[in-house]
Amino acid sequence: MKKEELVLFPFIKKLFNALRTNTAIEHPHFGTVSNPIAMMMNEHDAEGERFREIAKLTNDYDPPSDACETYKVTFAMLKEFEQYLHKHIHLENNIVFPKAKEMETKLNLH
Repeated sequence: MKKEELVLFPFIKKLFNALRTNTAIEHPHFGTVSNPIAMMMNEHDAEGERFREIAKLTNDYDPPSDACETYKVTFAMLKEFEQYLHKHIHLENNIVFPKAKEMETKLNLH
């Protein structure tokens, strides 16, 4: 997340503002926006795999019949977090990242 917040998203914002105001921006130190995007997508894949394993270990977040309330709440919260994570990953991988590549192309930065 730190890389997204400190590197990728600020650059995407620069791309957006450059297109909006029709101004030029410098080439980024990381080459092309595809480089940090590829890194983020690899991290997204790793997190997806991690949560597939958690779901498997928790019987798809189904607590044992004798589980205490805290145990049940923990499983419910894990399931909710996984659903949020999938939505977050979908939005970035399928909407934000392709749009960032498109903006970079329009600005002839790669």
